[in-house]
Amino acid sequence: MSDLTIPGVTSKYNTQKVIDALMEVEKAPLKRMQTEVAADQQKKTAWQDISRRMSGLRDSARSLYSFQNPFMDRIAASSDAKVFTATAAREALEETKGVLVRRIATPDRFLSRPLPRDFTVDAGDYVFRVGDKEARFAYRGGSLSDFVSTLNSRAGSLMSAQLVNDTKSSQVLLIEGKATGAANRLSFLEKAADLAVKAGMLERSLTASRRLPLDQKSVAAWEKPLAADAYTLKDGSLSLGPGAELKIPVRPSLPLNANMVLEMSVRTQRMPEAGVAEVKPPPGPAIPETGSVEFKGIRIQSDPSLTPLPDWQPPKPPEKVNDMQVLFIEGDGKLVALPEIGDSADFQKIQVALGDLAGSLESVDLRNRNTHRRIDVKDISVFDRTQRGDYVPTKALAEAGDAVLEMDGIEVRRASNAIDDLIPGVTLTLRGASAAPVELAIKRDVENISKQIIGLVGAYDRIITDVDVLTRKDPSVIEAAGYLTDEEKKKTSDSLGLLFGDLSLQQLKSSLQNIMMNPYPTSKGKDLALAAQIGIATDVRAPGSATIDKTKLRGYLEVDEAKLTSAIERFPEAVKELFGNDTDGDLVVNAGLAYSLEALLRPYVSTGGIFPAKVTNLDRAITDKNKQIASYNKHLVDYQGQLKKKYGEMEGALGTLEKSSQAIQNFNKQNGQ
Repeated sequence: MSDLTIPGVTSKYNTQKVIDALMEVEKAPLKRMQTEVAADQQKKTAWQDISRRMSGLRDSARSLYSFQNPFMDRIAASSDAKVFTATAAREALEETKGVLVRRIATPDRFLSRPLPRDFTVDAGDYVFRVGDKEARFAYRGGSLSDFVSTLNSRAGSLMSAQLVNDTKSSQVLLIEGKATGAANRLSFLEKAADLAVKAGMLERSLTASRRLPLDQKSVAAWEKPLAADAYTLKDGSLSLGPGAELKIPVRPSLPLNANMVLEMSVRTQRMPEAGVAEVKPPPGPAIPETGSVEFKGIRIQSDPSLTPLPDWQPPKPPEKVNDMQVLFIEGDGKLVALPEIGDSADFQKIQVALGDLAGSLESVDLRNRNTHRRIDVKDISVFDRTQRGDYVPTKALAEAGDAVLEMDGIEVRRASNAIDDLIPGVTLTLRGASAAPVELAIKRDVENISKQIIGLVGAYDRIITDVDVLTRKDPSVIEAAGYLTDEEKKKTSDSLGLLFGDLSLQQLKSSLQNIMMNPYPTSKGKDLALAAQIGIATDVRAPGSATIDKTKLRGYLEVDEAKLTSAIERFPEAVKELFGNDTDGDLVVNAGLAYSLEALLRPYVSTGGIFPAKVTNLDRAITDKNKQIASYNKHLVDYQGQLKKKYGEMEGALGTLEKSSQAIQNFNKQNGQ
């Protein structure tokens, strides 16, 4: 049984080894094609990698001279970030300002008295108002915590509420508006007002405000210290001409507390200043002629009369008066001057705290001593700034108020702490009040400019390394690239000499080096025309170095960051022109280092360019070879089948012959042969 064989499956003649040897010989063309495909795939990857890096270098170059180039970027720095921070857009001007923040904008924040844990909220319609926006919802009644959840869910866009356990047995309710500014006061209406009073958050006050009407009925009751034509009254606006004074009585007088504020809208209108007419001296008295006498044909004329006159002195021109101390109040038997107003062509709302000025308010006085201004006022009212409708808070943690700041001697009010309309291109974010002006410096973003230039140099150096590695077989080019990590060096060594002899890469490297070394026109002329003059060169070591660093000769660039930063700070426009310059005045960049780099790389990496074409050609070659490989694999399968069939038939024939030979041998043994 040991000699049992199955033709084509097992063989004591070891025909499979013969078949395998023949197949190995037949596979030689396949292995060659597979090696060629792998090599083409490696070249394709190399072209894709260098094309991607070239595109990165092109993008870096384009970003240094395009419309969004970093030379126009601005940064805003505050000398005290606890008072305000700032950001600057490209259109901001380089300047330094002093900003005094008197107060930041705040929302209303009201606190209740301590409430028992079992405090309940009645059912009903609850209405809250923040400024001119209203939140209304029906509540079924329940615990205070349930009411807080409902309020936050139904009115959360305008306000918020929270419970704080101030002791083990009590809790306090905090309700606050989300919008800042004096115009966004928090008001409680209907059942909301009842709840606020019940919780000790508000108390009723019906005498906390007074509006001073400006109409004909109220004017009739005024004392008239001046002629009626000295002022005009129209549509609720009172206008005082030059020299006019007016007392607006407050009847009955209004008691003042620490929270009382006088509010009004004021406008100044400059009047044309008439020219001073030339004043001629008076003609003097009319003196009659003295006459003459005649005697015997002789006429004798009398001498004229003599009338001595004093020397004529022209009158002084009328004095021009500028006096912005216009507003006064009377109370407690004394006159109190309010802060001066400023010139404004439009009505400006002003507020003056009265609580520390007098114990009561008896009148508001207006005095226009100016010779060439009209003063207009309207909407005069006195109110408790904590008042909300008919109520005042019993414990206000904060009151809705505008941000107040001063810049260039001008007081500015805004409802928000984010102010983007004060300085063009600059947004201020107020954080807190300051005792003294805080410096705001708006300057060029030198750090970002330097960063982008260094990024361009880094991309350039990597391209030089890639070209050297791909087109040369000298391992020293990898060691010379000191910025590569050990892992990157190992990976790069696999590509050494992969594109050896490619002229396009060699020519590109030469062109890149020329562009980086060439001079370019700038407004500083020869003093700033080369990249080396701003700290970008193949060797930035101090002059006079005795040693020679061969790696510096490969064309890699280095950056002296201190020198680059100094150049940007001292000559920003010239550095900008070095990278991209409009030399013919058509508002289109046509010269510069970055412009030249982008122009050089464009035909290499753009769609249908040199590098994409090489990748396309390799793709086509790989596809063709893969088709050949597929076809040859089919040939090998057929060939192997033919060999197995042929050698199987051979083994079968040999087996038959062997059996015949064995039968003959057995027959001979039986016949004694």
